[in-house]
Amino acid sequence: MNKVIAAVIVGAALLTACSAEEHAPPMLEVVVDTVEREPFQPVYRHVGRLQAENDVAIQARVTGYLLSRDFREGELVTAGDVLYTLDASEYEAALARARADLAAAQANQVNAEGNYERGKELLPKGAISQSEMDNLKAKKRDADARIEAAEAQVTSASVNLSYTRILAPITGRIGHSSASVGDLVGPNSGNLTTLVSIDPIDAVFQVSEATYVAAIGQNLDRDRDLRSVSRIEVTLELTTGAVYPEVGHIYYIANRIDQSTGTLETRARIPNPNSALVPGQYVRVILRDTELREALFLPQSAVQADQQGSFVLAVAADGTVERHNVTLGERREDKVLVEQGIDEGAQVIVRGLQQVRPKMVVKSKSIAGLGQQE
Repeated sequence: MNKVIAAVIVGAALLTACSAEEHAPPMLEVVVDTVEREPFQPVYRHVGRLQAENDVAIQARVTGYLLSRDFREGELVTAGDVLYTLDASEYEAALARARADLAAAQANQVNAEGNYERGKELLPKGAISQSEMDNLKAKKRDADARIEAAEAQVTSASVNLSYTRILAPITGRIGHSSASVGDLVGPNSGNLTTLVSIDPIDAVFQVSEATYVAAIGQNLDRDRDLRSVSRIEVTLELTTGAVYPEVGHIYYIANRIDQSTGTLETRARIPNPNSALVPGQYVRVILRDTELREALFLPQSAVQADQQGSFVLAVAADGTVERHNVTLGERREDKVLVEQGIDEGAQVIVRGLQQVRPKMVVKSKSIAGLGQQE
């Protein structure tokens, strides 16, 4: 009997011990990483559109029949190349008349000048009256004026004749021609074609007020000297995802923020030696500050999000799990810049996030030490 009672007591003791172990589960273990301050190059991305540095409408400045079109639509032309030739016969005749009028005016001036000089010799001798001398002087002045008018007519006729050959004012790519050989064209005919410069080319984009303050505003001196932002490199990402190899720089920033959009128009000039970029093309504009800065970075794997926004769970010195709502910046490989919400040196949880909640007490292990063990 005593043996039976002893066995019962021993069994009860064992059951009690097992029950105690079940009610005291082991402390959860999580893996943490450290929020560190690191150097980095700030990068800002904007959607932009390419625009020609020069966009010229080609028009006829004199009226005439079109004799020839001296380019192929869509080709590259050089400044000074002949684009159109107009019938010049009328303007050649006008120039000839103007030159004849100039010759007549010059002959009249010679005669008036000679009479005036002789009058100056005769007046002291009393051979002519003062009234006659005044008349000679007036004729000389009239002859001089006729010379100037005739010279102006020659210049005007020469200019009009030169306009019968329409030249490319810039180097660039020519567009579609709206005029054909034989058409009568003139100043009222509208645009004959358009010509846009290709190299360099401008990227036009809108910069938010926040980006301006962070990336551009602090680099400008009191005189808004654009040379102070020359350290910001501008690259382009095409719609295919390819990065354009040439690097440009900002050359223009609007003098006020657009109140309706809260942005400033900004322009960057990009080399385009191979004509790979065309006006009107959409691109992603990437601004990269070449000067290193320092900022806090935390592992991307620690970041979570809910209705309140982005947050991380960190382990305090006493092992308590704490929530930190954070404001994040750009990503860099497996890390993300944190602008506010957590301090340098904080231990954020990167593994075991699904099992923990704020205010829980956990046991933490550094991912750095874990990597060494592995």
